[in-house]
Amino acid sequence: MLRSSTLKRTFFRSYIVPSFEHLNKDRGLSGLFSKEGLQSAWFDRAEYYTEKLNSYTANTDEKPLETIIHENANISSKKQIFNYASLLYNLKFSMSSLKGSSLPLPTEKPNRSELLKTPELTLTFGNEPLSMGNERLHQALVQSFGSIVEFRSLLLNSNNAISGDGYTWLVARQFKTADPSAIKFDQLFIVNTYNAGSPFNSNRAGSFKHLQESIKKKTEGFKADKVESAVDAVMYPGTKYFPLLAIDASPKAWLPDYGVFGKQQYLDSVWESIEWKVVENRLPAFETKAFATL
Repeated sequence: MLRSSTLKRTFFRSYIVPSFEHLNKDRGLSGLFSKEGLQSAWFDRAEYYTEKLNSYTANTDEKPLETIIHENANISSKKQIFNYASLLYNLKFSMSSLKGSSLPLPTEKPNRSELLKTPELTLTFGNEPLSMGNERLHQALVQSFGSIVEFRSLLLNSNNAISGDGYTWLVARQFKTADPSAIKFDQLFIVNTYNAGSPFNSNRAGSFKHLQESIKKKTEGFKADKVESAVDAVMYPGTKYFPLLAIDASPKAWLPDYGVFGKQQYLDSVWESIEWKVVENRLPAFETKAFATL
């Protein structure tokens, strides 16, 4: 008697290099990256991280990058999987909210004198969230940081304090209340991650402590108490951070177009290039009392 047997087949898929409609190899990103600059900042790295992630996840089921990060964060034998998933996620996230601007790219790269330049103390900037029609995000930022000026200063100075690869994140704090089923978001924070560090486990990586020390050195007079509040917050179990915006600090992102002394100019250009609507769309529902109309 012949019996038919069913062969169980398992299909594995490899990760493909992420792509965005606004990022094109032939034209760069207006006001931020030249063609060569975008190649270094995005295409070369995205291709490399994807290739490495595929090499370490061969013959495994494809999962979202965020899932891979969460599942492998504390497994030493899966360190490389975590690293490349996190690197790819961070890079993709940071590029997703950049739209470019009408500003011209520098014709000459800044020289050493840029380091001695007196910081501008202007209270107004271009491309502010409210002027772009993002009132809900504006209210959340003012509630958390005091003003858009203070938010911008903390955001860009935090990134400028990173000497190598890393990211500066705007995150929303998610916490559990006495009701286990109730999860709310009450405040926004600035967080630095380093190398392959992830905003999802930044408290375990000591990011807040490192950021606090950097802010004291780099941003004297600004609201470092917001960072101190974040340090206190991570002491409580059940607290998580939801990323809204990321700024790339890697020299690969700014050296080609801005030169050795041009990181501050790069960061100013990043600010002008942020698509605040994308950031606002990521903003979860906050507690009504915390974010009343200003």
